Amino acid sequence: METKEQVTMIVSELTRIPREELNPGTDIFESRLITSLGLLELVSRLEQKFGIIILPEELIHEHFSSIETIIGFIESKLAEAS
Repeated sequence: METKEQVTMIVSELTRIPREELNPGTDIFESRLITSLGLLELVSRLEQKFGIIILPEELIHEHFSSIETIIGFIESKLAEAS
């Protein structure tokens, strides 16, 4: 399964919104899909799924504002690790 599908699946599970109904460009905080506590759960799941460590200073809006930005961030973390 590719990164996009995995990230979308995680967000879908956290928000209880079917994957096909999620818009990858929607700001997940402005639309209140995920709260600050939800972000912690999201980070935990991403770390487990992709075998990465997300540092506290990386918890910024530019990395987690939408499914698209999360995918880009995860792909850059995976590229760093390889």
